[in-house]
Amino acid sequence: MTALILFYIVFVAISYWIFKNAYTIWKINYDFTLPICTLIIYYFTLGGAIFFPIDSFVGFKGVAIGLHYTPMFEKLFVVNFDTDYMLACGYYAIFILVFQYSYLYIIRKSIKKNQINFQQEIAVPFKLEINPYIVLFISFSLILTSFFILRKEIFYAIANEKSIYLITRATKSPYYTIHQLANEFSILIPFIAYTFTILTADNKIANIVNKKNTVSLLILACFVSSLYISMLGNRREILSGIVICTLISLNQFKHINYRRFALIFIMVLTFFLSNTFFRSTIISSKLNDILHLESTEIVLKSDEEFNTKGIAGSVLFSNELFYAHFSMYGALHKQVPLTYGSSLVYLASSIVPRAIYPNRPPDIYTYYASAVNAVPGQIYTLHHATAWYLNFGFIGIIIGSLILAIIFAFAFHINHSTFKNNKTYFVLFKILLPFLLCSQMVTFITAGPEAYKSLLLEGVIIPIILLSLCFKKEIKLG
Repeated sequence: MTALILFYIVFVAISYWIFKNAYTIWKINYDFTLPICTLIIYYFTLGGAIFFPIDSFVGFKGVAIGLHYTPMFEKLFVVNFDTDYMLACGYYAIFILVFQYSYLYIIRKSIKKNQINFQQEIAVPFKLEINPYIVLFISFSLILTSFFILRKEIFYAIANEKSIYLITRATKSPYYTIHQLANEFSILIPFIAYTFTILTADNKIANIVNKKNTVSLLILACFVSSLYISMLGNRREILSGIVICTLISLNQFKHINYRRFALIFIMVLTFFLSNTFFRSTIISSKLNDILHLESTEIVLKSDEEFNTKGIAGSVLFSNELFYAHFSMYGALHKQVPLTYGSSLVYLASSIVPRAIYPNRPPDIYTYYASAVNAVPGQIYTLHHATAWYLNFGFIGIIIGSLILAIIFAFAFHINHSTFKNNKTYFVLFKILLPFLLCSQMVTFITAGPEAYKSLLLEGVIIPIILLSLCFKKEIKLG
């Protein structure tokens, strides 16, 4: 009991320290990007520590209020409230604090040297006009691509009245990565385009010219893509979309259309909170009553069951709180040997197509799952700090947090710099870079250093290329 009380005293103090730093960052630049990013990182890093210690102490009776993570102990490893757990939480706290203080140091240094002058209002020298039909075409094409790749799995789930989510995530399709990318971009493109319509004419980001029916068509694209993603049982893509929408709106809170923002936010919140319902067998059962599909057989990595028991609790206490949170404990408790840079080797080799280099070294996630004797065929989550620890030990945690801080400081610098090149791509790059990075934290923080490739390519470059197709060439003012 004494250890539990001391843990929560220290935990509350560290949490207060982390959020106080987030407030300090906001006070310096009045930019909500880092505070929101901190909230995302905190959720996946230390959020589980709010509930697990006390739940463990009372004998895991939290199932009565919706906690349902204990079955993962049989598939992954048993977690105890012991010195390894407290050390894991300490490492996580160090990761977040080093990230915050490094970012603060770089920003203050840049301001002191007048490299960044965020208080100076720079006139926006261009206009951007959204073409909602291109947005619709891109989003719907990506949805169809995703559906075509997993059509057999989806029809199998419906015909056998199984969870579409569990069946599609257990697929052995060689095109699954393309399916995931199609899902992500089908959400991001309409959400970002819609966000520009939320901005009023006196905003400080860009002068936007909206066509007639632009808002209606974009909200349609957002709704259809969100519905499709929800039908698959996914929600991270939707969360990424609303994160970037919220960030841009918060940073321009005096210059937005609140009704339009409320509309998209309520829509996303509804889909997000309905996630457990969509992951159940209810959807496939109802669809089968309509379609009457014949039962088929397909090869899957696993075939689990998922029901709607405890939906309310599942909404509040998602396992997302715990999977990544427990990973550091597993690395410490199982005394997993360090790989000394295997993630960097994998990252370097990933530029070579698999057709040329089919036997790439395993990524750190595969190494982790094997090292802790996780049950094969399941999907687990590895925290970013744990991945760096498995590469270089404690110093790896410091390196990982420093690199992340440098990237966000660079994005902030770009966002507050003046570009001589006013081509659409560069304008969008300047405006959206910090927001895109922050929206990717939902996925990035639960992956190893290997994720830097997807952060750059899939998180920034490709979305901006697709978005640049959705805007007419800017018209210079004056």
